[in-house]
Amino acid sequence: MGQRTAAELFEQHHLALFRYAYRQTHRREIAEDVVQEVFVRVVRNLDAYQENGREVAWLFTIARRLLMDRKRSLDRCPTEQLLSEPEPHINGSQEASVALAEALACVPDADREAFLLKEIGGLTYEEIAAVCQVTADGVRSRIYRARIRLRDALSAPMKGMR
Repeated sequence: MGQRTAAELFEQHHLALFRYAYRQTHRREIAEDVVQEVFVRVVRNLDAYQENGREVAWLFTIARRLLMDRKRSLDRCPTEQLLSEPEPHINGSQEASVALAEALACVPDADREAFLLKEIGGLTYEEIAAVCQVTADGVRSRIYRARIRLRDALSAPMKGMR
């Protein structure tokens, strides 16, 4: 990986990884755990990493796999899903963020994942295709569908105001 250290990778990418994990899970503690585990794995495997593309795709691949493992674990033990965070007090400046989170929740998992990898992770279509194990055209379709759903969900309240 050249001269890049795990600390440099952390400094550059931890916020994007956290936002991605949080948007996927809606739980801060899970997102924090996922980011921590990503960098534990980076430290363990940094010497073995073959730089065949941008390291950001590698990091998001690790995060995606961790999130998938956690989802499978929750599916096997559904009582953990009941332990959710309490709803925070929402002020006017947070309404847009809440609206986006609610709209994202309406987007199918695969489409939301591709959208978040593009918008939060900054990955290219080809990198997202490698992370999600689909074609670049499949990624384009997923992102397009996510954008349509988000547009419709976010514009729905405005339609009622006209």
